Amino acid sequence: MPIILGSGGAQSIPKPFCNCKNCSKARIKKIPYSRTGPSFYLEEGILFDTPEEIRLQIEKNKISKLNHVFYTHWHPDHTYGVRIFEHIKGSYPTVQKIENEVEDKIKVYIPENDLNTFKEQLSKLWYFEQKGFIEIILFKDRVPIKINNIIITPIDFQRIDRVRYGFLINKTNKKILYAPCSIFGMKIDEYFNDLDFLIMELGWIGNTKEIRDTFLDKNSFWQTHISFEENIELIERLKPKISILTHIGGHNVPRGDHDFLLNMIKKYPNLKINIAYDGMNI
Repeated sequence: MPIILGSGGAQSIPKPFCNCKNCSKARIKKIPYSRTGPSFYLEEGILFDTPEEIRLQIEKNKISKLNHVFYTHWHPDHTYGVRIFEHIKGSYPTVQKIENEVEDKIKVYIPENDLNTFKEQLSKLWYFEQKGFIEIILFKDRVPIKINNIIITPIDFQRIDRVRYGFLINKTNKKILYAPCSIFGMKIDEYFNDLDFLIMELGWIGNTKEIRDTFLDKNSFWQTHISFEENIELIERLKPKISILTHIGGHNVPRGDHDFLLNMIKKYPNLKINIAYDGMNI
C-alpha cells in the first residue's frame, strides 16, 4: 500500500528552537501534528524524493527494500537525504567500492532537462554512483517507465521559470498523480484525467485575489506559488476521486495546525479532500 512517508514542507514541524503554538503542540502530540520532509513510497521499493529525515521515515514505517528513487526537483527539502544511499549500500568501517551487480544498485531517476542543475546542486549523487551505490538514470517528460507491473510517467509541469516534475503512477488499475510542489501555472493535459488520487501541495491560505493584487509585491516568492483557493479550483476542474493535500508547513500560523486544516476542508464535503500526515496509507 502506498505511504506518504513525510507530509511537511520546506521546514518541518516542529522547527528547532521554535516555541510557537504549532511547534509546541507537535512536540507533545506527535503525528499528525508533527511533520517531516516530503516523500512518498510504493511498497514495491519505489520512493519519490529523499528529504533529510528519509532514514528515520524508512525505519519508522518498517520499510524493507528500496530499489528505485525518483526526484521531483533538486530543492534541499526534497533531496538532502541523499546519504540514504550510503547508509544502505556503504560498507564500514572499511570504506571501499562496493562491487555489486547493476541490478543490486539503487536506480536513481532525475530529469534529463534539469541535469546540469542536479550536477551543480547534488554532485554527491555522482560520487555515490562512482562508489557503486546507485545507478543514475535520466527520464524524459511524459515518457513512461515500467517497473514490474507499475507504470510511472514523469510529468513536467512546463513552467516558464523552473523545472518541476510530478509523477503519474498507474498501479493495479489505479491512477495516482504525485505532485507535491511548485504546481502553480503547470500545464494541464490528458495525463491529469480520470485520477483516483491527486496528491498535491496544500498551497498558501487566504483571499487569493486580494493577497495577489494588493498585499504581495509583484516579485514576491508567493506570487509563484499556488494558493489553497486555486487548489480548490483545480480539484473542481480535474475531478479526482480523492485529493490529498501535502507539503504542509507553517510555524505560528494557522496553516501549520492539523486541526485547523481539517476544519477548513469541511467546507468542501463533495470534493473528498484529505489532509496528509506522516505515515498516511493511501
